[in-house]
Amino acid sequence: MSVHLVKLAVSIESIDHLRERQKQRIAERKAAGDGPVLRILTRNTPRRGDEILENGGSLYWVIRGRILVRQRITAIEPATGKDGTPRCAIHLDRKLVRVQSKRSRPFQGWRYLEPENAPADLPSGAKAEREPPPEMAAELRELGLI
Repeated sequence: MSVHLVKLAVSIESIDHLRERQKQRIAERKAAGDGPVLRILTRNTPRRGDEILENGGSLYWVIRGRILVRQRITAIEPATGKDGTPRCAIHLDRKLVRVQSKRSRPFQGWRYLEPENAPADLPSGAKAEREPPPEMAAELRELGLI
């Protein structure tokens, strides 16, 4: 079993929005001459990186308070930020795999996600759970149901 990472998709509204933003980043990197690589830069390098890579770990994305999708991590390597500071590049497979919706509280950076806590993949062709409209969500929160 593999250890995974979980990260907030900041300012992302939906899985489609994440997909479009990633396409945009790939195009920007390609235009800069870096090649069509999909990666995220983080301040810290995962100490359990070997464990993640050896067993096919994934990055689970939290979108609007819920883990909804994952991407396989293909590489973890040192990098340099635009300002010259050392960073860690986490390379991702382009394929977005929808998972069963799971609530997640806000946090900074990324966190480890143990396999037993990782949401299961949705069957092929299944639709992801949708959030209720804001008014309904507020009422359900008041009732303590979500």
